Parts: sequence; C-alpha cells; structure tokens
Amino acid sequence: MPFSLRRAGVACGALLAAVSVAAAAATPAWASSTALVIGGIATPSLSDIVMAELLGGTLKGQPRVSVNWPAQAAPYTGSDDLTLGASIDVGVTNLNAQIDAALGRLGTDAHGQPINGEKVTVVGLSAGSLVVNEVLRQMDADPDAPGKNEITFIVVADSSRQSLIDKARYDSRLDYTYQPAPETAYDIIVVTGEYDGMADFPDRWWNLLAVANAVAGSIFVHVPVMFADLSAVPAENIDVDVNAKGGTTTHYLVPTEKLPLVRLFPSLASREAELKATIDAGYSRNDPPPATALTSLVTRVPVGAAEPASAADEPTPPTDEATESAAPDQTPTDDAASDAASDDDASEFVASDEDVTDTDTDTDTETDTDTDPAPERRDTDSAGTDPADVGDATVSDSSGHDGDADSESSRPATSPATSSGDSASTDVPDPMKAAS
Repeated sequence: MPFSLRRAGVACGALLAAVSVAAAAATPAWASSTALVIGGIATPSLSDIVMAELLGGTLKGQPRVSVNWPAQAAPYTGSDDLTLGASIDVGVTNLNAQIDAALGRLGTDAHGQPINGEKVTVVGLSAGSLVVNEVLRQMDADPDAPGKNEITFIVVADSSRQSLIDKARYDSRLDYTYQPAPETAYDIIVVTGEYDGMADFPDRWWNLLAVANAVAGSIFVHVPVMFADLSAVPAENIDVDVNAKGGTTTHYLVPTEKLPLVRLFPSLASREAELKATIDAGYSRNDPPPATALTSLVTRVPVGAAEPASAADEPTPPTDEATESAAPDQTPTDDAASDAASDDDASEFVASDEDVTDTDTDTDTETDTDTDPAPERRDTDSAGTDPADVGDATVSDSSGHDGDADSESSRPATSPATSSGDSASTDVPDPMKAAS
C-alpha cells in the first residue's frame, strides 16, 4: 500500500511538471508591460509602495522594477562617494540590463511584435533622468535597438531639459558633461514642476526674485511633482513636439498653486499676486507671443488715426495773405460791441448759451463745414477757443464758398477769441437783432 501511494505521488508530480513546462513554452514568463524606475540622488532603489504612487498612480496595474544604481554625487553627497559621472555610468549598465530583461517578458506575436499594446516603460526621476538620457543616446546610435512600439520613456524633474542647458558643458567637480537632451525616434514624456529650481530655473537669471523663488521650489516642488496626476494638468501647460526622427516629446508643466517663496515665508502671502507677476517675468515662456503684442498695439491706435482724411475734410494751411485778410473780419465794430454790452437780454442769452456749450477736450473735433451762416451755437475746445473762428478764416465749405468772403452784414459781429477761456463773447449771434 505505501508503495502504491508513492508511485501515485511520483506520477502526479511528473504530470504537474510536464504541464508547467508546456505552459512556460507556450507563453513568456510574466508576459506583460513592465515599468522600470530609477530614482534620484541618494535614492539607489525605490520600494514598490512608492513606485505605485508615482505620477498619480499611472504605474499601477503593471509589474514595477526598481533599477539600482549608486545615486551618489561626490563631493556633495560625501567625500568618499562616487562622482555623479561615475554613478551614471553604473546606472546606464544596470538600466540596459533591466531593459533587455523586460523586453524579453513582453508577449509577442509570430513576427516578434508586442501584442495587446504591451511595452516597457522606463521612468527616470531627477538625476535618474540623466541615466535615462544616456541610454537614449546609446539606443539612437544602435541599429539593433528596440522599436518605439516596444518601449517608451518618462523623465521627471530632468535638470538637462531646460533652456539654460543649450550646449555641452563639462563639470569637473561632478565629472559629468551636462548637455541638451538627445533627439531620438522614441516617444518621451517630460514632467516638470513649475518653479522647481532643479529643473525649472528662470532663464532670466538676473531676476533675483525669480531665482530666490526657484531655490525655494527645490524644496517644495522638486519631489512632490513626481507624484503629480498628469490628467489634471491644464491643456495650456502641455506642449507636444515631433522631431525630425519621428519621436514625439510631450512636456507637462505641472502648475504650482502657491509660490514656493510664500511657502517659505508665509508673511508674504498678502503680496503673493504682486510677487508672482515679478517672478513670472523671469521666465521667457510667460512673454506674450509677438503676434499678440502687435495686435495689442494696433487696438490702442484710435480708429480715426488709421483712416486718412479726405481732401474735403483736410484744413487748408493758413497763408500770410489769408491771415491778413481775416484779421479785419475778426475785429468787432464799435456798434456791435456797444450793442452786445448794452443789451441785458443778449447777455442772459449768452450766459445760457455758454452753459450748454460743449467743452469736449477731444483734439480730433472737426469743424462743421455746414453752409448755415448763423449756427445757434458752436463747440469750444478746452482752451476756450472756438475752432470755427480759425476754420472760417482758412477752410472752404462743401459748397466751395470761402469763409472770408462772407460779408459782415451776412453774419453777426464776432469778438476776439481769448486764451483765458472767455468763450461767452466768441462769435455769438445777437438775438435782439435777429428779432428785429
């Protein structure tokens, strides 16, 4: 009996082993998308709990692998540590090994292409992004590199993807050459926290307030942005660029609700709006587009200034001859002056007429060229001078009659215009004479 049980157990074990081998041959082990995450300085590895919460939980639902690397940057992290350049070299080697392993776990069809949209996602955080960038450079030069349908990249708080890094610069203390991000055929998502001093330093560095705010942002923005929910980023903060090699780079600028400088110094809260305006001026991305600036300038030009005046509306420049001929007409006769001074009713009429006189200060007021010889009232400018006094001496009306040619009998006597605003005695018709 014991012998029979033993034989049965061996048979069951052999059957289970055969099934396991067949299953392993039929499908790749752990056939699914995989996320490879490499942390920043002083973070040689990440726990799965932390990785699951990155980018608003984007990596949940797929296996996550922490890529180990020294994550050191002597002398800043310790005199006996590796330099940043040496740490990155180790990180590149380890990341390449993990990428190869993850690609091997993808489910593929008969042609070796990934199925069900499976792909490897590589995530670099802070200085870990520099490791990812070096791997991208190697892949771009490798003819046997995986296709863009097999792997994608995400870099968060990448210090090399800002306008200040416009050319390669070797830093002897870090033993690393900072250079602009590589241009490859792969699709890349770039996540930057607004005002992060590590990855969003003001390009106008002479704006000291913006610099101080960015330094504070290194404390309050740099790490939290790694957990930001990208679906909550407003559309105006998302830029998409397709390079010459066909790679698409999508840049998310995650807004910062409160200025880091205000978080550092809460007493500045009452002036936050004023501070933000000055700080934002330290970033050229906040400048209005040239077309918008031009449009704003055009809208400030008065409509009349953009339209050329017609020949009939343009005043004729006064000549010496016209001025001399106009002077006698503008000098009142003794009879007219005495009539205006002695007639109390006329004075009351003048006073009431002055009350309704339009004192609009618009310098663009045009002289009425109507041929009516006796208008009931005329507009005066802010200096008290009736534009009609000058226009009658120099401007022809629409019927072609010259204002100077009018005889004194056909219009009321005028008194000299004064610069002190005495518009009541300027070219006002005598109602008593009109009544008679």
